[in-house]
Amino acid sequence: MKIQYNRFTLAILCILLIYLVFSVSNLTTVFADDKSNGSSIAGVNVNGLDSKEIEKVLNEAVNEWISEDLIVSGGGVELLVDPSKLEFDIPATIAEYRTLTDKSWYAFWESERVVHIPLKVADRGDIQSEISAVATWETDETYNQVMSQASFLMGHEIEATVSNLDIYNNERIALSIREIPTNAFGLDNLVTLLDGTMVNPGEEFSFINTVNESATKANSDAINFVSSLLYDAILQTEFEITERHQGNVIPTNLELGKEVAINIHLNEDLKFRNNTDTVGKIHATVENNSLKVEITSSKKETEVYVSVDKEILSPRIVYRYSKDLPIGYEQVIQEGSEGYRVLVSRTISGNGRTEEQLVSRDYYPPVNQIVLKSSKSPEQTGTNSDPTNTTDPNLEIDMDGDGLPDIEVPNDNYDVESAPEYDKGGNITSFSKGIPLLYIVS
Repeated sequence: MKIQYNRFTLAILCILLIYLVFSVSNLTTVFADDKSNGSSIAGVNVNGLDSKEIEKVLNEAVNEWISEDLIVSGGGVELLVDPSKLEFDIPATIAEYRTLTDKSWYAFWESERVVHIPLKVADRGDIQSEISAVATWETDETYNQVMSQASFLMGHEIEATVSNLDIYNNERIALSIREIPTNAFGLDNLVTLLDGTMVNPGEEFSFINTVNESATKANSDAINFVSSLLYDAILQTEFEITERHQGNVIPTNLELGKEVAINIHLNEDLKFRNNTDTVGKIHATVENNSLKVEITSSKKETEVYVSVDKEILSPRIVYRYSKDLPIGYEQVIQEGSEGYRVLVSRTISGNGRTEEQLVSRDYYPPVNQIVLKSSKSPEQTGTNSDPTNTTDPNLEIDMDGDGLPDIEVPNDNYDVESAPEYDKGGNITSFSKGIPLLYIVS
């Protein structure tokens, strides 16, 4: 009986052993794929590495990743973020990895655990403040997206979470409309790029940077016309104008002092800064052969009055002479035109204050009239007077009242021999014939 019991026990043990062998084999098969890929930290494979090796490969990966700026964009706004402002806690990450993957000594039958965890990262700079400065973005959602992408060392382009932009269409704060010149070509491309541009508080707008990709498709007349209308609209806001260049000639289709000349090759730009606490939105549309530029915002807190003072400068007449023209003939070879001195200023009123600003001083020189005249003089008729016979008025004084000058004018044609003789003391000793004695009667 005892022998039968032992045989039964042995059979049970054999069955149990066979079951365990097959179970371990099945477990190995289940985790085969995971084991072949291995565990990773922030996308870096660390399978089979000890702690020091893991630290080395992670440091290399982090250093490579932070060498390129992050680009956060959304709603027409782009923000560059310096990734060196992020602090990666590699030792704490390795400690967490060991906790998740290490197994107890008694669980010898368990296969190696495969995990994929992010790096522990913290913001040691002001990344969240930079994101919050973009009024069109949801700060928390965008910031969390940046931190999540950094923890896995993913790509450097991040899509921001954009707020509802309709609120920035609530109030029109500026408007400018002008008929499009017939010599402006390629204007539509410029308008498309300009329309919908958001200018955040504290942000500086650059016309060249905004339309640069279409600048080669438009001529200078179109570029200057679009930028001039935008400038006219900006004058009606309290935005700070940081760069503007006037045209070289008096504009015919724009108001004096409100035109802009853009030169991409010389980097002569139109720039302004949004120095308010609200977003400004630019609208540019073509309607009935006219260009309309608007600036809208979520609220309008100030009133702006723009004034233009002009001083007329008259042209001069410049004479040039030519021997090829007939006597007395003259010809206008350049018509003259007036010039101007122009002062543009604006008055900003609101929030209990009034501010006067001188925006620009422009000078448009007058064009002088140029007249070409003959250099030939007309022929003189009659007896020519001898210029040597002119008398000194002082020699015609009549003090004795006899109607004759007191001093007789000598004849310059006399001979040297007829001159009076003097002694060594300078006294007259004798007079030659024909030389009268002169008296001055007092």
